[in-house]
Amino acid sequence: MKHSLFCAVAFAASGLLASCDSAQRAPTTDVARVEPTPGASEARSGFANSVHTQRQPTFIQTVGEDPEPPARELFKLASAEMDSAPMLVRRALPDGGEEQMELFSYVQDQARTLAEDAYKPTPAPANFIKKLSYDDYRMIDFLPEAALFKDVQQPYRVMMDTRGSLFHTPIKLNVVGEEGARPVPYDPGQFDFEPLELTGEEKAALGFAGFRLLAPFNKAGKYDEVLSVKGASFFRALGTDNHYGASARGVSIRTASPDGEEFPEFREFWLQQPNMGDESFVFHALLDGPSVTGAYQFRVQPGVQTRMDVKAVLYARKETSQVGLAPLTSMFEFAPHDPDQSATDFRPRVHDSEGLSAVLANGEWIWRPLSNPKTLQISTFATQKPQGFGLVQRTRGFDNYEDLEASYETRPSVWVTPGEGWREGRMVLVEIPTPNEYHDNIISYWQLAEPLKKGEALEFSYQLDWGMETPARAPLAEVHSTRTGLSEANGKRLFIVDFDIDDVETAENVEAEVTSSSGAVQVRSLKFDLDHGRLRLTFELDQSGVSETELRAVLLRGEQPASETWLYRWSAS
Repeated sequence: MKHSLFCAVAFAASGLLASCDSAQRAPTTDVARVEPTPGASEARSGFANSVHTQRQPTFIQTVGEDPEPPARELFKLASAEMDSAPMLVRRALPDGGEEQMELFSYVQDQARTLAEDAYKPTPAPANFIKKLSYDDYRMIDFLPEAALFKDVQQPYRVMMDTRGSLFHTPIKLNVVGEEGARPVPYDPGQFDFEPLELTGEEKAALGFAGFRLLAPFNKAGKYDEVLSVKGASFFRALGTDNHYGASARGVSIRTASPDGEEFPEFREFWLQQPNMGDESFVFHALLDGPSVTGAYQFRVQPGVQTRMDVKAVLYARKETSQVGLAPLTSMFEFAPHDPDQSATDFRPRVHDSEGLSAVLANGEWIWRPLSNPKTLQISTFATQKPQGFGLVQRTRGFDNYEDLEASYETRPSVWVTPGEGWREGRMVLVEIPTPNEYHDNIISYWQLAEPLKKGEALEFSYQLDWGMETPARAPLAEVHSTRTGLSEANGKRLFIVDFDIDDVETAENVEAEVTSSSGAVQVRSLKFDLDHGRLRLTFELDQSGVSETELRAVLLRGEQPASETWLYRWSAS
């Protein structure tokens, strides 16, 4: 787990803004096309070696097996009516009476009322909470026998986390069943604090900071973590055989702005009592922040690809600009296409995600390798709502990472499928310099074009998928890898882009188009690698007098794309 909550703020003032809008091809200063030439040779290049430092591993926590383990069929739609039935809660009326409300409507009512009042920040935590180091905090364990929903044969369990280290905000938890909502009291007796030397008073003062959802989605009867919700509006999930990596947030406000980023917080949660046979786990959350409040409904369906259906309503306390929907956060330190400049790390690559993938409104698929820049970079890629986008870990296999502890090859890809209510805006990628792998430095989201006005409500929905694969794949040749170096012949910047394409006839009927926003590009070769099922594009960029350029490459069959579009920002710095 990385220290990710406030990483964007520190670098905000040095931001650079550039556009990589790929929905319509922008005019370029240089275009090069070439057809495959089986005999063409590649220019030799001097590639920088990639490498790193030790880190604490992130593991999936496992809770033992039940005497009578529930079968995997728990995730089949055995009781759709029960799974989709709305939960009711009681709301107090001004006259002292009560009325029943559907749960999501109740949370919306709470958020709407909250937005009408001035923001009240969370009181500062006691010093001992702030002084708990990250390592000390990790020693606090929730007792498995105290898990919510463990006493009955159910497909889900919930374990809680205390405050401490970076996690200062106390949260309220409620369980909602047929009898309505009941609060979940904090009980220090449900935690093992050894070997920390905390007084009884200190243990009692910690309170809840978040919770984790467990389900037998890896193996029948074996309850593994599938979701963690903790810190501001952050949450992260796992597909089968994944380790935690990229995260999501409820909303982003002024990300990478010189005015400073705002981090609204989930303050209260309502966990829906699961029933035997439920395909998904449902919970609701109340968001509170200086600029917006919000009501959220999450429906989590664990599996090979864990799916989350999200419905939300935001309420603006004041006019709020730079509102980001479905924000994703990840880490990228280095890889062969953006190597470790210090050359002190034994590993070839270190990242939770390696690229931004998207299918735009016009059906164009794009692939943008991530980078660890020297200065903060902000890029935009579309001005119409995309069909989907995500931060993707495309390279798998231990040999590509060589990290026995971090297991980067098992980090999930996260894919966003926009739903209803997405207003005009733009898809944004923020890349922040990081000296190591301990801080998240990659953020992607859909930024609204217009500010939310004071008192305005925004209702929207989307779907998140977490897993080894993304739910949507390009029906075209995908980028397999990107490498860069210097040509020994002339010192120009050399790029080698491999596309997965295993059909010889198809490979022989395509040509490559490469463009740059500044600086001349020259294609050296387009060569089919029959043994590995790849088509290798090699081209040079004349970087003379160029401080920064946007590169674009695509394989074409006639005038139609035969591959996803490769995008890359090269900077002299």
